[in-house]
Amino acid sequence: MFTGVVVSYMNFILFLLLLSGWFVLQFDVNRYKKRGMEKEYKTSKWLGWINLVIGTFGLVGNWFY
Repeated sequence: MFTGVVVSYMNFILFLLLLSGWFVLQFDVNRYKKRGMEKEYKTSKWLGWINLVIGTFGLVGNWFY
């Protein structure tokens, strides 16, 4: 009945990945480093970069697809 109608949340998901990765790297990493919370610092830095990398690859993949 409805052919050709596609609802895609990919752009929203990619935006959230990029935004959350940036926020984690901007705010959480600095806060944990200042307070001397070494495990949290390393984990938040790692997760922030993972969010940015997944978001970037997803954006490029979505652009070509």
